[in-house]
Amino acid sequence: MLNERQKEAVNHIDWPLLILAGAGAGKTHTLTERVANLVLNVGIVPESILCVTFTNKAAREMRDRVGQKLGIEYAQVNPFRQTGAPLVGTFHSMGVYFLRLFIDRLGYSKNFVIFDEDDKVRLIKLILSEKKIDEKEIPAKQIVAMISSAKNDGIDPNGMRRIAQSYVTATAADVYAELEVRMRAMNALDFDDILLKVYELLKLPEVLAYFHGRFAYIMVDEYQDTNEIQYQIVKMLASHTKNIAVVGDDWQGIYSWRGANIKNILHFERDYPNAKVVKLEQNYRSTKTIIEAANTLIKFNRDALEKTLWTDNAQGEKIVEIEAGDEKEECREIVKLVTDSLNEGQNYRDWAVLYRTNAQSRSIEEALISKNIPYRIFGGVKFYERKEVKDTLAYLRLLHNRSDRIGFIRIINVPSRKIGEKSLEQVLDVADDIGADPITAIRHGVDMGIFTGTLRTTLGNFYLMYESLADTARTCSVVELIEALLKQVKYREYLELEYGKEDAENRLDNLKELANLASRYDGMLGGEGLAVFLEDIALITDADRDATGEEVVSLMTVHLAKGLEFTNVVISGAEDGLFPHSRTFLEPKELEEERRLMYVAITRAKQRLYITRARERYRFGTYSANPRSKFIKELPAELMESQVIEPKYQFGAGNWKNGAYSGGSVWGGQSESGTGSYDWLGGRGGTGSTAVVAAARARNNNTADFTVGAKIKHPQFGIGTIVALKEDVADIAFTGENKGIKRLNIKIAPIERV
Repeated sequence: MLNERQKEAVNHIDWPLLILAGAGAGKTHTLTERVANLVLNVGIVPESILCVTFTNKAAREMRDRVGQKLGIEYAQVNPFRQTGAPLVGTFHSMGVYFLRLFIDRLGYSKNFVIFDEDDKVRLIKLILSEKKIDEKEIPAKQIVAMISSAKNDGIDPNGMRRIAQSYVTATAADVYAELEVRMRAMNALDFDDILLKVYELLKLPEVLAYFHGRFAYIMVDEYQDTNEIQYQIVKMLASHTKNIAVVGDDWQGIYSWRGANIKNILHFERDYPNAKVVKLEQNYRSTKTIIEAANTLIKFNRDALEKTLWTDNAQGEKIVEIEAGDEKEECREIVKLVTDSLNEGQNYRDWAVLYRTNAQSRSIEEALISKNIPYRIFGGVKFYERKEVKDTLAYLRLLHNRSDRIGFIRIINVPSRKIGEKSLEQVLDVADDIGADPITAIRHGVDMGIFTGTLRTTLGNFYLMYESLADTARTCSVVELIEALLKQVKYREYLELEYGKEDAENRLDNLKELANLASRYDGMLGGEGLAVFLEDIALITDADRDATGEEVVSLMTVHLAKGLEFTNVVISGAEDGLFPHSRTFLEPKELEEERRLMYVAITRAKQRLYITRARERYRFGTYSANPRSKFIKELPAELMESQVIEPKYQFGAGNWKNGAYSGGSVWGGQSESGTGSYDWLGGRGGTGSTAVVAAARARNNNTADFTVGAKIKHPQFGIGTIVALKEDVADIAFTGENKGIKRLNIKIAPIERV
């Protein structure tokens, strides 16, 4: 069933269409029905439709739904050989398809390989070393990030040189140029190259004309997440028919840090003046309480398109804000929420705990472990990053492409063949001298007597093994190739020798899983199956994770939670400086993105939402007091209920009177002598007295009394000057023994003007 707005989007056939789809508004259902309507009712040829998504998971879901509607078994569809189906995939899988057709126009062979991030970093480290650039001065990962950013903006090495404004940027441009030369020599691309090369291809009139003739209807999901190069590719593909439909939600634009440009969706009507706009505002996921809270929060953003989510679902329970003393107490309360719900018939899989930064997961893990609660962390060590898997894939890549020098360097000594660095250099020097790949260089060096003694024998045996496996790769399935590979290189024996039998078995289980994944390609010819298998693995990204169906509590960052939903959601660490992150305080655009991130977190919940925070948190080696997140303050008070977990600090015979404490001792991190003092605003440590604790707890300063430049006095830190001020939080530069800048909440800190 479609609601009226969804029908409006489905039935709009020609000319530009912007579908503004709020969280949980059924956008995938709408896109699927639109494709079905174009084919079944309008008579559009299926293969003239291109649907682009951002994750493999979303692409699989759309293919499944479109396949059911049109009676297509997508598992049997080969876009190079069969027609009768819309092309549905991610930007990068679409890009690889385009490149397999035409990359020879750019001077590459069609059997190119795709390097992963680790391979790229390794190659850049090699380039830096050869250029005598100290990695301590300019880290390889910084260079990688700068080059990636340039590629996502469609900038080549020369363009990067032209805009370089510093030594580091100019160095990155030089490394970028050398990287291009070496990648081309290896017939290799990295993940960013895929779209950059597509962009270059589409600039060729005959290539663009081919795709204009192929695709008359283009649909793009999650349009708010497109970067500059994706935007340009879509614009070029749609420039002929203008039959472009984009779906997105500017309220969920949270990826500017990886190049996404929110203006692409905000300015869609400027790019396409005759565009029709359809707003999908009915939410099918969450309670009224959750939707009303999300609406109220996001309206604080100025840079946003107008819409208002609503739902026919029940009002639901209030959002619960939980204030704990510290992060350990906060985590104990999260665990208590989960265990209490089990008595109500709920399951572990009904729960997700979301956090702003990965570092927060440790305390949550410890609390779950202490109660034997099963959990799964998303975004940890990924399957394809495990050593044994990367080793096997490096062998497979080298068998697919003899020019893959990085793959060769990785596996030439795995298992150990006692080929040292100098011997490896000798092989690579021969390859450079004759202008050939490393495998050919080995054959040449053995035949010509360049390699002698034990090295000659070792390399000769490696060459024979390689050629034997290459024959297997041409004629057998990927599974059979993996089995033959592991047997010939004696990989089991290598793992047992390196890691012991028990660990080796676990690693072999991972390789069995890799073979299981490879079995999906059994229906293809040997070489073709290997090519597609390697291609699919190379296109897997961080976003390709499934909403777990396991009986576990899910832990993940809010960024990874986008696109998922859970019965109960806990948003942890809702404190200024953490969520929103401190680096966004002074940049309105960045703060708006943080608010969109909170909006995404809130709208993951279907029934119950909890927001937790700690009055103090141990970070970067010290305790700090944490003001309540400004985002909590922006939520409607009538939709909230508050739970304050009283601190477990015990006072002796003394008592509180008129806002002051007198007599007795303090337990819980404070002794009468003051050793290990606790100041309730910034940290433990140093010397102090119970009076400091009492003064701090009794404070309720008028923040208007404090301005930038004001001199203040603190009973523990001494005299200081306010150097920055944002709402209740001040950066104060102290002198004397406590010299340095401390960030304090001036509303509660025991400070006074001097």
